[in-house]
Amino acid sequence: MRSLLVLTFLVFTCALRAIPLAGAWETFPSRTNADAWTLYSYNDGIFDSPPWAGPETDANPYVYSYFAGGAGVWFFADGYTARGAFVGNYATQKISGIDVSVNVDPVEIDFIDLAVHADGPLGPGYYYSQIRGPENLGMMPDWYKLSFSFKNNWFSLRSGTYTPFQPGPAFLASIREIGVRIFPVPGVTVASFVGVDDFILVPTTEAPPPSTSISGGNFVLRFTPGPGLSATIQKLAPDFQWGNVAGQSDLTGSQTFTRPVGAGTALFRVAARENLTQVTSP
Repeated sequence: MRSLLVLTFLVFTCALRAIPLAGAWETFPSRTNADAWTLYSYNDGIFDSPPWAGPETDANPYVYSYFAGGAGVWFFADGYTARGAFVGNYATQKISGIDVSVNVDPVEIDFIDLAVHADGPLGPGYYYSQIRGPENLGMMPDWYKLSFSFKNNWFSLRSGTYTPFQPGPAFLASIREIGVRIFPVPGVTVASFVGVDDFILVPTTEAPPPSTSISGGNFVLRFTPGPGLSATIQKLAPDFQWGNVAGQSDLTGSQTFTRPVGAGTALFRVAARENLTQVTSP
């Protein structure tokens, strides 16, 4: 099923943003956001901004393409997209993978994957995720959410051979470009359509390490949620159920929580969850 498709050009020209945005969430709310992405057509080798389906077409805007000439398409972001939110050092920001939603007819799809430009086993170049095929989709034309993890094997490509490797810190620290490629089965028509939406840099969801102390008769809890996360302080109730402490939900940035020390025992914990940020492009 998998075709051997080799790309032999490099299209980014900008320097890396120092800090990518963990939890960056592209919803294509405007034509400006769409224009900051690039669409490559394998049919004619042309780069252009992808067409945009705005609110007059759909209440949930997105970008799209047709399979011109029955060939694949590639939507990608670089340092000019969303002020560089999708490129840079994924390792320090603990970005665990990519989520993306695609609108496809499964019977028309050969495979879908991600492609990134980074410093990998073969040096600077393009590297590829595991593929998603029709078996990973449903039965009808619809939107499908796909997840690609950096904990899984990725692949280098040389002389038509895909070789697996496990992304490490050096690879993840060098992401210069990232995008989703969608390839149709033979025989699709020019009316065959694909949409892309909700492109997300998935943060690593983990509770922040707490620091506790007693100061001036107060219990003091300090912590900082990780990149792309918000935190909630919870207290154990007498029925052994955890409940949110009033006013201590959806916390971001450095936090200091205090409570007077009194008789009895109280147990607190810090829970974390994704805190996605919708990006904009200038």
